[in-house]
Amino acid sequence: MSFFLVLLLVIFIVILTGILMARSRRVKQWTYTLLFVLAVGGGLFFYSYGYLSSATSPAGALHVALRGIIRTARMFILENDYGELVNEQGAQWMEDYLLPQIAFWLSSVSALVILQAALLSLFGWKLIDWVRLHLGLHREMYLIKGSDTYALMLGENIATQDNPRQPPKKKRLVVFLIEEEDDEKKIREKAVHFGGIVQVLDRNHDLSHYLGLINPGKWNQRGRKYYVVFTQKDASAPDDIQLTAEFAKKRSVDSKNLNIFVLTSSEWVRERIEAVTQTKEGEHRKYPYTIHIINEVDLLTKQMIEARPPFECPGLNFNKTGIAARDFTVMILGFGTVGQYTLLRLIMNGQFVGSTMRAIVVDKEIEHLRERFLHRYPSLDICCKIDFKNFDVRDKAFFDLLKEAGNIDYIVAALRDKEMSRQAELDIRLYYERKGTALPFIVIAVYEEDSGLHDIRQNEKTFSFGCREAIYKESVIIREETDRMAKVVHEVYGGDLPWQELDWISQESNRASADFIPAMLRLAGLNGEAAEKRQTLTDDPDLAETLAKTEHLRWNAFHAAMGFRPISIEEMRRRFEKYDGEKNTRVHLDFCRRDSKDRLQVCLVTWDELDEVTEAYRELARKADNANEQKRDFKNNDRSIIESIPKFLQAAKDQEGNTDGKKA
Repeated sequence: MSFFLVLLLVIFIVILTGILMARSRRVKQWTYTLLFVLAVGGGLFFYSYGYLSSATSPAGALHVALRGIIRTARMFILENDYGELVNEQGAQWMEDYLLPQIAFWLSSVSALVILQAALLSLFGWKLIDWVRLHLGLHREMYLIKGSDTYALMLGENIATQDNPRQPPKKKRLVVFLIEEEDDEKKIREKAVHFGGIVQVLDRNHDLSHYLGLINPGKWNQRGRKYYVVFTQKDASAPDDIQLTAEFAKKRSVDSKNLNIFVLTSSEWVRERIEAVTQTKEGEHRKYPYTIHIINEVDLLTKQMIEARPPFECPGLNFNKTGIAARDFTVMILGFGTVGQYTLLRLIMNGQFVGSTMRAIVVDKEIEHLRERFLHRYPSLDICCKIDFKNFDVRDKAFFDLLKEAGNIDYIVAALRDKEMSRQAELDIRLYYERKGTALPFIVIAVYEEDSGLHDIRQNEKTFSFGCREAIYKESVIIREETDRMAKVVHEVYGGDLPWQELDWISQESNRASADFIPAMLRLAGLNGEAAEKRQTLTDDPDLAETLAKTEHLRWNAFHAAMGFRPISIEEMRRRFEKYDGEKNTRVHLDFCRRDSKDRLQVCLVTWDELDEVTEAYRELARKADNANEQKRDFKNNDRSIIESIPKFLQAAKDQEGNTDGKKA
């Protein structure tokens, strides 16, 4: 009877220990500690106490202690001396009572499990990984295809919820998918610190094969969420995303339970991803999953805008009706990739009624850069007057330019050489100090590639950006918090399609609208908490109209920065006539006035011109016999956004509360 009881106990302990060890690194460490204490403590007690009756002198006691240590150590090589122990004089009590026997064998089993765990750690990590993948209780799985430093950094931040000093979250499992040529051992050694798992992709199978192996049959499990992140090898990203979406569709994965992310700096790759994931018309996705196309440089410049938004520039001095006192002027030093994205972000966020945005761009190779840039973004002149200057910032001509430029609100040094950017910042600061102009009236940002984290104080007007560590975080890449407001904008505004099926441009448009809400609150003289409690953002009709005009300026700037071109009313009518689908559908009318695939928009005009566009569009809606679209007023679209801002804030807060409740 006692044998079977001990056997059952052993089996139970082994299974329980295996499950605990597969949970997380912290649980595994606590399990090791507990088992070690049981094994060593129990072994020393039983062997020392059992041999104690044979000790007749101090030397004998020392001999007993040494025998106890040696016998305890033998437990860890699968040897026990139970038979010899119970035959010792005074140790027969161990055979007379069941409890001491159970305790002894519990110590022996603990030593056995520790030995097995040590062997598994050395040779059986694949088995442990399999158990964690298929028997783990995690509710969120993050698959990261990538092996560089920043992929590992992102994985650690995801596992710890952006707090690497804390233990990994139990509900999260991070799996790295790496190539055969990657250093698997090195990556595994780093990943194990935050409970990550490493899987090697061989050349004989595509990505969908490994997606099936990672958690077969559970992709459609209710409530479990999957996040697939591609961080390297731009060329394979479009194919990888298509394979992932096809795999999820076949497994009937709920659209709310899968998000796909790709980090790429290539516009060509972005267009390829759009091509393979959107329908022929290009108005919504072929696969009902949110696909985030993230540009690393754009993230860095976006963080700069969030830290120092244009609406905070004191020189603009908005009046009580939200009208700026003067033009908003920016200067970009260096027009490489960072300089170009910086200009685009400033254009999207620097549009105000009563203010014409001006940009002065300085680069010694501007002749080679200007035409290509304007070719990609042909409509920027609608929302910004750009003056390109071809000289070196170290030349005297630069200081002459500072004198001629007049009021400058924002200067960004993004030169190709970090030291040159720093020197330019020092020269500018010294120039204004000698001139007697107070620096608080100007924002100076210095781009430093791969710079360290800087403590940016609120009253500091000169600061650095460019730290990649600051963007490889869950809150920035996975960005559920950021997207919450964008989804609310889409839902409250009455979007016809679910968020997951929107094309990339439409999702980005909602994000841009959400990002600009702080500026709208500033113009209205409100903070977020006060705005949430209101039915409308303002009761002042003049201010409300100014905010609607500001929204249209922002909307124009966003589309211009996305490469859209305006089409004439005549072209809209021609598109209406040549459409080869159902003539009375909403898709038909959308096609005639906008085209995300070819970047065309009939509303890319001034506020005053919108009335004429509205009248022409209503005429086409009457021809299509579409009653709803006959009521459309494009100015009212902008007014509706402003009126809905309190609803956006309230809905986002409610969603945040629901999410926090689920997490708790």
